[in-house]
Amino acid sequence: MVLHLAQDVAWMLVLGVLQCLHLRLWTEHRRAGQWASGLLFGGVCILGMMDPFNDMPGVALDGRSVVLGIAGLFGGPLVGGIAALLAGGYSLWLGHADMLAGLALAATCTTLGLLYRAAVARGWATLGALPLLAFGMLLQWIHLACLALLPEPIPAAQWTPMALSLVLIFTPATLLLGSVLQEGQRRDAIDLALRESEARFRSLLQDIPAVSVQAYAPDGTTRYWNKASEQLYGFSAEEALGRNLRDLIIPPDMREGVRQAMEQMFRTRQAIPAGELLLLHKDGSPVPVFSSHAYVQARGRPAEMFCIDIDLSARVRAEAELRIAATAFESREGMLVTDPQQVILRANRAFTQSMGYTDAEAVGQTLALLQAGPDSATSFQLLQQALRSQGQWAGEIWSRRKNGEEFPQWVTINAVHDEAGEVSHYIATLVDITQRKAAEEQIRQLAFFDPLTHLPNRRLLMDRLQRALAASERNKRTGALLFIDLDHFKTLNDTQGHEKGDLLLQQVAQRLQICVRDRDTVARLGGDEFLVVLEDLDAAPAHAAAHVKAVSEKIVAQLHQPYRLGNLDYNSTASVGIAMYSGQGTPAEELLKQADMAMYQAKAEGRDGLRFFDPAMQAVVNARAGLEADLRQGLALGQFLLHYQPQVDAQGRVTGAEALLRWPHPTRGMVPPVHFIPLAEETGHILPLGRWVLQTACAQLVAWAQDPVLGRLVLAVNVSARQFRDPDFASGVLALLHSSGANPRRLKLELTESMLADNLDDMVEKMAALGAHGIRFALDDFGTGYSSLSYLKRLPLDELKIDQSFVRDVLVDPSDAAIVRTVVGLAHNLGLEVLAEGVETEAQKDFLARCHCHVYQGYLFSRPVPVDAFEAFVRASVQPASIDEVKAA
Repeated sequence: MVLHLAQDVAWMLVLGVLQCLHLRLWTEHRRAGQWASGLLFGGVCILGMMDPFNDMPGVALDGRSVVLGIAGLFGGPLVGGIAALLAGGYSLWLGHADMLAGLALAATCTTLGLLYRAAVARGWATLGALPLLAFGMLLQWIHLACLALLPEPIPAAQWTPMALSLVLIFTPATLLLGSVLQEGQRRDAIDLALRESEARFRSLLQDIPAVSVQAYAPDGTTRYWNKASEQLYGFSAEEALGRNLRDLIIPPDMREGVRQAMEQMFRTRQAIPAGELLLLHKDGSPVPVFSSHAYVQARGRPAEMFCIDIDLSARVRAEAELRIAATAFESREGMLVTDPQQVILRANRAFTQSMGYTDAEAVGQTLALLQAGPDSATSFQLLQQALRSQGQWAGEIWSRRKNGEEFPQWVTINAVHDEAGEVSHYIATLVDITQRKAAEEQIRQLAFFDPLTHLPNRRLLMDRLQRALAASERNKRTGALLFIDLDHFKTLNDTQGHEKGDLLLQQVAQRLQICVRDRDTVARLGGDEFLVVLEDLDAAPAHAAAHVKAVSEKIVAQLHQPYRLGNLDYNSTASVGIAMYSGQGTPAEELLKQADMAMYQAKAEGRDGLRFFDPAMQAVVNARAGLEADLRQGLALGQFLLHYQPQVDAQGRVTGAEALLRWPHPTRGMVPPVHFIPLAEETGHILPLGRWVLQTACAQLVAWAQDPVLGRLVLAVNVSARQFRDPDFASGVLALLHSSGANPRRLKLELTESMLADNLDDMVEKMAALGAHGIRFALDDFGTGYSSLSYLKRLPLDELKIDQSFVRDVLVDPSDAAIVRTVVGLAHNLGLEVLAEGVETEAQKDFLARCHCHVYQGYLFSRPVPVDAFEAFVRASVQPASIDEVKAA
């Protein structure tokens, strides 16, 4: 039995070899190859069935299980299906008692092979030795299981030797057959990859543009000729293939040298050195090329010489054109030639003499060498944009010579294009326009500037005033025209001479310029009359007037200082008339008349002063000046006090208070904070006022700390932007807490959104320093100011306060309701507490509670009240039981 089964194994190995050989015949017809493989596997199955081992009646043992399993595994569904149909069909045709077992064996073994194939494809299994052995053993167990379907049972004494024979012989046979087929497939895959690689290589060479590729046999016969070769040399592939290289494109005087070089290359296998050659076109014209060579020996194919030629015609033409252009290159104007990346290739003598660089120093630099520095960067950017979009640029640019001297040049740059339309070079011409600019500037000075003071004259002033009026109309901001006249100037001229008068006028011009901003205009109208145009002031007329008054007072003070006029010490004063403007409602000439009239009013009132043309504006300025004087006096006399507005949680418990500044003036009555706080900010009085508020708040926290009910409250204090910008603010607050003994954890500083747009890094640093000691921070009026969420992530905040403008209409305005929900959600997501200001009704409170805002401040609970009334309110809001709990805590 063993020898008989070994014969089947031999048939299997023959099958493996035949399968590997015949598959190579079907590489171009894969489907036909699969049919042939199925027939081959099925035929081997039939051969085995025709000569089975029949020691036992009705039992036929052969290698079908291995052949069918391997057919499914290596051949796939079509191969395995054909083999199974042939094996099963032959079993039916025989009609023996083992027909059913034969059909089952064909179906199950083929299916098992297909399943193994699918597992390998999905990476669940491999085709290693152990998996193949396991596969073979499983096939034999299936074979044994199918024998159980025989109508006559096999005697028990025969099972063991039969099973051992099948397992011990056909299991390794499965491995052997699988290994043979696997190696065959691997070799076929390698051969296919090589063929595909060669095909891709030749296809690439065939279609690669601008690179001519040819292949030649050792005797010079042309074997390969790509499309670029057809374009370069004029011969089609049909004309070139089979002809000798030397007769095709080699000039007669080079043919013998080429023959010898090729003979040496094929003998030594060393490539001919690359270099420039002058070969022939089909029409006999010369073709300049850069030619490289390679010795190629493919497996199973004769050696070839590959030539790779690059057309140099365009370069040769460009060099010829440059030689022609060289005649005009050495002109009296500076000239540069650059490559497409604007790297300087050549510079003529005029350029090197003008710039101070040698030719060696200029070559290799870029056109950026023409820049004077950062100030000319904008012009250079426009230059680059024009070259990219239009291929040319002409304009003025400031350059710096090697010695550091800056000077203006008129530069013209044009791109040079090759035959493909690509930029090959840039040509730049440069002309030093220093003298022309000086002449233009001299003309401009004479036309628009006063020759004595070098200030704008009346013509330029009126032009700038018209522009200022137009800008005011657009941006809705206010401006002012100041008419300045020196007092008793005629007396100086009459007594000391015009020379001293001119010296005074020059010094006055200098002093006026230091009193205003760079964007403002100082002009001399004539004689001792000067004009100042102040632009882009505050949109609020009162604030703008206050600023103008401050500038005018500064001018009056400056012009009042002593002058040194040669050997004469002289004191002078000035009268200033002010005309405000907003838009183009008043013509420039009329505005000039108004300022002139106001100046004469100032002179009539005693000189050495200022006067506004608008009486109403003068009244506003006077009122503001009076309020500022009262504010200064109120600070000195201690007229200010703090009121406290409770902050209440959802259960009605007072959690803290906001300290609000009040000013009970002895004659004005209670001055609203909206009137005096902005004035204090502008005048700088907010700094001492803010210190007093913090001192009073800390003292109040110390007093409350002794009371079990009041000691748990947090006191919020508003901090102005000007306070927070003070470099010593953080250290001052900490020193105040230390000296007063107040608990930092009971102090909360409220910041406004408008502060966040100014030096956010400084704010974060100060807040971190204060927060490290327990001080808390709230962002007041959230959503009404800077309105950027970027700072919320950076600032160490503890609380957001919803502005009362949103709370007021929260029940009637869907937008306000949506804003409130968004702010509350944002605060919770950022881990911040949220407090609503301006709560006046129970309905508003209920809405806020539904939005999960549970801390409130507003008239629904209490107005801001003095400290005694506030303390009484807190005690009244605490139930007796709660008081006991607080005391116990």
